[in-house]
Amino acid sequence: MRIAVVGTGVVGSILAGHLLKKGEETVLVDADPERVAGLKRSGVKIQDPRRCISGDFTVPVQEVYQSIQEFSSKPPDALFLSIKACILEEVMQDVKALKNDRLLVVSFQNGLGTEEVIARALATRRRVMRVVINYAGRIVDSQTVGVGFFNPPNHIGALEPDCVPAARELAALLTAADLATQYSDNIQFQVWEKVILNSALCAISALTDLSIQAVMGMPQLRAIAEGIIREGMAVAGSEGVSFPAGFFHYCVDYLNKAGAHKPSMCADCANRRKTEIDFLNGMIAERGLRAGVPVPYNQTVAALIKGLEYHIPNKERS
Repeated sequence: MRIAVVGTGVVGSILAGHLLKKGEETVLVDADPERVAGLKRSGVKIQDPRRCISGDFTVPVQEVYQSIQEFSSKPPDALFLSIKACILEEVMQDVKALKNDRLLVVSFQNGLGTEEVIARALATRRRVMRVVINYAGRIVDSQTVGVGFFNPPNHIGALEPDCVPAARELAALLTAADLATQYSDNIQFQVWEKVILNSALCAISALTDLSIQAVMGMPQLRAIAEGIIREGMAVAGSEGVSFPAGFFHYCVDYLNKAGAHKPSMCADCANRRKTEIDFLNGMIAERGLRAGVPVPYNQTVAALIKGLEYHIPNKERS
């Protein structure tokens, strides 16, 4: 199977590196010319000294491009989108131009509703899949990504029954590449679980420039995080997603154990880059208002992050 990984940040690099290490034909795409040059020169470098996944390694890259159009003459069989949700619609314009009517498109991202953005752009749900990623890491330097943790498995789901066999095949392929992945016939549960957790930690940390540990250690901020969780659960419930007993306490316990880590939204705000807030608290607020579910915590933090985004140059803010 020929695979393309679009976006070589932390998530995309770990994905691409392990696929290449396994010997899968893998094409990499990144809009940053310096990153492309570095990948061509040095390959994908993964630091994993604690062997959270498979240890340290470097693997060469045969094909790396700055745009999807550059490999359109030889399109992939499956395309993994590991880009920020806030640029997904723009990138999908290039994906649509690929001449492969059987192309499988996988949302390998955080955020609520990314798979629906893909399906709308393609005008079909039959070739679209969603993965909920349970690993993370950090950029060590311009050529190296470090693995921070992996809480296996990842989960993959299909939007339509026709795509279930392909989703199972990709789950097996990822698992063989040391990225343990299970097929889920209820992927929206895993999507909502991850969105609620990310929404409870990312925006508050970004607004205060505090680690998750510090946020959860301050009663005033902890109360906001708990309010975000409760609202997220209520909105998910309005869409037919049910959580097991004790889910709220599971979320709080997860945040309590997150440690002195700052989510990437902190760096986005500090460096005046667009965030994924529209697909986290913003999307919870939007869906909550549509369903008549009160969402004051999510509305407020989403609005405050949008206020910080106001400082982004106009061409990047749009």
